Amino acid sequence: MRTLVIDPVASSRDALRRALSAAGEQVRSVEGLSDARRMLPDYAPDLVVVALDAPDGDASEFSEQQSRHEGRSVFALVDVDSLERGVSAIERGAADFLWRPVSDARVAGLLSRLREQRERAASAESVRVSLVRSEMAASLVGQSPRWQSALAVIEHAAAADSPILLAGEAGTEQEEIARVLHGLSSRGSGAFLKMGDLDGAAAPPSSGRGTVFLPSIERRALPHQQGLLSWIERPGPFRAVLAVNESPEEAVAAGKLLPDLVDALRDSIVNLPPLRERGDDVDLLARRFLLESDPAVAFDAEALDALRAHDWPGNVRELRDVVRRASALADGDVIGSTVVLSLLAGPRARRRSRRKKPPVVKIAVGASLADVERRLIQKTLEFARGSKPKTAELLKLSLKTIYNKIKEYGLEL
Repeated sequence: MRTLVIDPVASSRDALRRALSAAGEQVRSVEGLSDARRMLPDYAPDLVVVALDAPDGDASEFSEQQSRHEGRSVFALVDVDSLERGVSAIERGAADFLWRPVSDARVAGLLSRLREQRERAASAESVRVSLVRSEMAASLVGQSPRWQSALAVIEHAAAADSPILLAGEAGTEQEEIARVLHGLSSRGSGAFLKMGDLDGAAAPPSSGRGTVFLPSIERRALPHQQGLLSWIERPGPFRAVLAVNESPEEAVAAGKLLPDLVDALRDSIVNLPPLRERGDDVDLLARRFLLESDPAVAFDAEALDALRAHDWPGNVRELRDVVRRASALADGDVIGSTVVLSLLAGPRARRRSRRKKPPVVKIAVGASLADVERRLIQKTLEFARGSKPKTAELLKLSLKTIYNKIKEYGLEL
């Protein structure tokens, strides 16, 4: 461990250096708090030993601040006739305290106990993260390359511990993903808080540790977005995970999002694919939701075809609702296409239905014919929701040609 000693008394400062070095610590020492503050950012100690009579500031307050730093422990140092100050430091967050004259045996004992505590904490954290990964595999179901790519980005973003912007249509499991980001991060043992969709008066917490999820930020007033920008630009005990239900660029163009807010999050945007672009994930999710609703029934092949052909404007949330209602309407142990189609064609579905417009493929002068072909097939495949027969039909090519081109260009969804 790296240790920083802050002690204005040269004899005890030297004694601490010797005792800590003998115990295997990497040690640096300074006389006062001003020098310590300058050293902290680059040295980043795991342990700070701070004398409560250190000059250049309030040493007790400094000790309390350092004890709140993630992964950092504090030992207070007091005179032998001021042991009550050491007890007070423990009450304010210090791990323990030492006294002058310094005892090598006590230094070694406290270090041994601190290392054991850290080992236990690291073991518990490893178990916790493993459980989160298991829950992630069970809850964020999907095998399509688009979805697996998004999950890989989510795992990477969780470790970065910086503010995140989730960009995806409503119903793309943004809150579930925010919870996974929280669980996989170093703040995962802290609180997960969700701020209401339109609660412009609520402010992120200023104390505690964890993650704050802010959905539908494009629906918040611009002055409130300015406040969010100020908050995420200041590192604090709570990490921000924000969500927008449309393309951030389109929301900025429509005046719904502050350009500066999107720019601040540009390097940490996680794009979530809509369900219609996830191919056979519809089957996997439908079976999983049906198992949760009624494990005694199953979809027949035609019912699954009907689910696969639907546009899913409400994404995973809509699919979950349709499966739940289909299981309630099932007559026997098989759900047929009649039940599914009745739910997909009902007034509720018609109100939400929206026809997906064919995408436009822009071609720059000088692009190779191979690149033009690859991009055209990719966009058509996405529009056909991964259906290769539909892609072949739209491009007026044989199905065999489409399979060969997809393999040649590596275009599987």
